[in-house]
Amino acid sequence: MRLLISLLLTALSLHAAEVTHYYDEPGRRFLMLTTNGHRVELRVRFAYDPGSMGVWDGNGEKRDGGLVFAATVPEEGMDRGPYFAAKLSDTKVVIDFRTEKPDQPDPGIRGEFRKISEEKRQQLAKKEFKAAEDRLDLAWKNASRAGGQADKAIVPEWKAWWPKLREMWLKVAAQPSDQKNADHWLKAAQVTMLAYSFNEQRVDPKHSGGWEGEYDDGFGGHVSIRVAKDGRLRVTLTCTRGNEAQGADLSFDVPMDALKEKGNERTATAFARPAMAETPEAAKSLRVMLRRQGGGLWVEVISQANSSAWLDGIYRWYPMPEVVE
Repeated sequence: MRLLISLLLTALSLHAAEVTHYYDEPGRRFLMLTTNGHRVELRVRFAYDPGSMGVWDGNGEKRDGGLVFAATVPEEGMDRGPYFAAKLSDTKVVIDFRTEKPDQPDPGIRGEFRKISEEKRQQLAKKEFKAAEDRLDLAWKNASRAGGQADKAIVPEWKAWWPKLREMWLKVAAQPSDQKNADHWLKAAQVTMLAYSFNEQRVDPKHSGGWEGEYDDGFGGHVSIRVAKDGRLRVTLTCTRGNEAQGADLSFDVPMDALKEKGNERTATAFARPAMAETPEAAKSLRVMLRRQGGGLWVEVISQANSSAWLDGIYRWYPMPEVVE
């Protein structure tokens, strides 16, 4: 009976949670306040760039008509930094240090935030998404006009790959997808931020066009290639799409006789064993195709299984890290 009552009280407390959104327009900061009884949780997102994912998380309690809180930490007993106090009204939240002390670290959350409706929040999210799209378009133009040949080799096919990449990422990060929800447009802006951040980068000038090096796709995917003494490639592919639940890794060798080269393009095809194979003798059921051109590495993994942890994509080369002795 006690267990039943406890579960009922827990369910009621969960249903009692209330979420309110605020916005600091001059500072381009969003505040999400979640209240559950006397307990509160706060998340401040810094939208300095469209689609920015930078956040500060805190928690605390209601006290004296306001809030008292500090940063959320992963383990009990860890330093939470300075405590903050917030004054609440029907239309705004004003945050400041709880007590004035010299040299207190300021995470950038102090100031005034105005309450916004869900309709206003959706409007702002759509505007942010549009700004992120504009910046991506500018990144493509700059790479095509001012980038080197290694950069220009990536742009046309990356633009063609982008709609599918965005769709796959949103399926992972924005389930369920509802265009009437502000969170949908925020996630769309954030995935576009990853896209323009990737396309604003330039291939390292040490680039030589060879296989060996590190590669990154800007969306949690990484490839490492080393050339063995006998000429074969030792390849490792890893990815984390959204969170560790959407992760995958794959390691395999490509024999020297499977490496092809024509003009400025290098290609390779190999068969790999899934990372979750039960035994080392399991069949190599994955066909992996690699193409190296300009500053990019194109990866295609052909498998019978569907997964949210895709390894396919276009990766940018950068040099191997220097070994520090």
